[in-house]
Amino acid sequence: MGLASMGRKQEIAIGIALQTRVLKTFPLHNQLYCDDDESADDENMARAFAVAVELVRQHRPYAEEFHHSAHELTDLLSHTIGAAPASCPDCAAQRYPVTEATSESAPAEV
Repeated sequence: MGLASMGRKQEIAIGIALQTRVLKTFPLHNQLYCDDDESADDENMARAFAVAVELVRQHRPYAEEFHHSAHELTDLLSHTIGAAPASCPDCAAQRYPVTEATSESAPAEV
């Protein structure tokens, strides 16, 4: 499996997650994150997997990309969502910068 193929597949998984609001983009830093505090999280997650299955079963370009296997896309979608941070990584880095002397996170001065 080539790098270009994996990039396209990852792009599809991220697109589904964004479309179904499982993943969000923090507008200031343009970073992806998974908001676990969202009240409709289970509903959005179910919708994301339903969209993935629908795309592979009903739309030829997606079927060919994932070798007619909805399982391949849902596994990638699950991995993509699970790998996303719970909040914007840039915001988290600003709140808890790593000090050079100790390499420990410390709350940012306000």
